[in-house]
Amino acid sequence: EDRDLWEALRDCRKRLADENNVPPYVIFHDVTLLQMATDKPQTSEALLAITGVGQTKLERYGPAFLEVVGPAHN
Repeated sequence: EDRDLWEALRDCRKRLADENNVPPYVIFHDVTLLQMATDKPQTSEALLAITGVGQTKLERYGPAFLEVVGPAHN
């Protein structure tokens, strides 16, 4: 597990949660972030394959999380 990526994903989730006035788990659960940190998806299709990412969350939050995962973490 990439600790820096895990923290960056959590920071992104917190920022989005604050912007949307919802608890962080409403954005994505920890298990979803862990799978992102492990699988490091680079495309919308790959992100959609992550447990907890559906079409609506992909459209709403996907770009922010793909930017965090990005090529720098591969």
